[in-house]
Amino acid sequence: MRGLGWIGLGALMLSGHAFAGSISAPGVIGGPESGAATSNAASMYYNPATLAPMQGVHSMLDMQVAAVRIDFDATRNDGIDPNTGECYETATARVVAPVSHLGITTNVIPDRLTVGLGFSTPFLGGGDYTSTEKGEVPPYKGSQRYHAINTKVITAQVTTAVGVTLKDWLHLGAGFLYTYDLISVLKASDPLGTEGVPSDQLTDAVPANPYTTDVLLEGTATGHHLGWNLGFLLENEKGARLGGSYTSGGLFSTEGEGSVRVPEFIGGVTVPALLSVEMPLPAVVRLYGDAPVSKKWNVGAGVDYYLWNQCCGDPDGDIIIGITNQAGNAIGPDDGVTTITIDDVQYSPRRLWNSLGMSGLAGYQHSDKVWLGGRLGYNQNAVPDYAVGPSNLDFTSFGFMLGARYHLMGPATVGLSYSKFFLQTRNIVDSAWNLGDGNERFTTELPYTSSTNGVYSGAVDIVGVRVQMDW
Repeated sequence: MRGLGWIGLGALMLSGHAFAGSISAPGVIGGPESGAATSNAASMYYNPATLAPMQGVHSMLDMQVAAVRIDFDATRNDGIDPNTGECYETATARVVAPVSHLGITTNVIPDRLTVGLGFSTPFLGGGDYTSTEKGEVPPYKGSQRYHAINTKVITAQVTTAVGVTLKDWLHLGAGFLYTYDLISVLKASDPLGTEGVPSDQLTDAVPANPYTTDVLLEGTATGHHLGWNLGFLLENEKGARLGGSYTSGGLFSTEGEGSVRVPEFIGGVTVPALLSVEMPLPAVVRLYGDAPVSKKWNVGAGVDYYLWNQCCGDPDGDIIIGITNQAGNAIGPDDGVTTITIDDVQYSPRRLWNSLGMSGLAGYQHSDKVWLGGRLGYNQNAVPDYAVGPSNLDFTSFGFMLGARYHLMGPATVGLSYSKFFLQTRNIVDSAWNLGDGNERFTTELPYTSSTNGVYSGAVDIVGVRVQMDW
C-alpha cells in the first residue's frame, strides 16, 4: 500500500492588517483613515516614519472581531462522493477572528525624534469546517475533509519603531518586528486512495462506511520569526502628505506535538507525533497619500502590494510539514501501523501571485468632539485557480469601512467601526491541487482526479472599537 501524505495542510489565510477572508484582504487597524500617511499610535504598523511628526504621548487600543463565512460545494467527480455515491455535502467554514492592536508613542526630542511600541495580531488564518457536522464523530463528512477539517493560524507581533524628522517636510522611520507563530490542526487523510475515484471503479476493499478508514492528524505547533520595516513621509505646509513603507517578509516556523490516529485495518493505534510547519510570508510595499480639501474634509488613497510571488511563486514557497514519531523517525510498522508508512516530510504547494489592495478614504470633522470617516477597498486574490482548495483559498474582494469617533473629555477619545467585505464567488473547474506521485509536489497536468473543483463563496463582517488617549 502506498505511503500516506497530508498534502494541503495550509489554511485559509486572513492576513495583513488584514483579518478578512482572504490572503491579503484590506482590513484596517486603527480606523478608516489609517495607512502609510497617517500619524497615530497604530501608524508604526503601516509606516514608522509617520511617528516623527507626533508630539507628546499617544496611546491606542483598537479591537476588532471578524466573522468569516465560507461555503464550498464540490463539483469534482460530478459532485458525487466516490465513497458513498451520494452528492457531496456543502462544506461550511465559520471563523470568528478577534484582532487587537495596542500602541503607544512618545516624543523624545521635540520636533525631531519619536519612538513607539506596539502589540498586534497581523496575520490570522484557518478554516473550521466542523460547524455543520455537530453530533458527528471524526473524521467528519464533507468534501473538505482531506484538506483541512479545522486549522487555526495565529501570529502575535511586537513592534518597536522610531521616527526622525530631517526637515520640516521630510521624515524617515524604521521598526523592528518580533512575531510569535502558532498553528493548530485537525486533518484527515485517505490511506486507501479512493477520494476522487469514480464510483464505478471502487472495489470491495472499501468498507460500507469508508470514512472509518481515514487517518487523523491532530496537533499544535509554535515558533517565532523576526522582521523589520522602513518608511518615509513627505508633507507640505498645506497639510498634504505622501507616505511609503516596506515591510520585510518572514518565515512562519513552528514546532510542536500532536498525534496520528490510524483505523483498525492498519493497526488501530494512536501514535504520539512531533509536528513542524514552515510557511514563507510575503514582504509588503505600501504607498498612501492624503490631503485636506477644506477645514472639515480630508481625503486620501493608498495601495498595499503583497509580494506573494516573490516568496511563494515556486517550490521554495511551499509549506513544509514535518510529521514523525517521538524518536524523530517516520511513523510506520515500528509504531504499530501496518502496511503503510507516513511520509515524515510533506509539502503543501502554493505557487502564488502578487496581490494588490487599493483603498480610498475620507474624513469629516463634524465638530470639536465628533469625527466621521469612511473607506472603500478592493483587493486582488493571490491564489491561481489551479491551486485553489479549501485549505489554500483566496478571493478577490471589495468592501467598505465606516467609523465614528467621539472626544469624551481631556485626552480620551472613543470610536466605533463596521466593515463589510464581499468575496467574489470562485467557480474552480481546473484545479490541480493535491496531485503528483514520487517527487512531484504539484502539477497542472491532466487528469485532475484528486482536485478540489467547486464553487467557493463567502462574506466577511468586522465590528471594531477604539479607545485613544492623547496627551
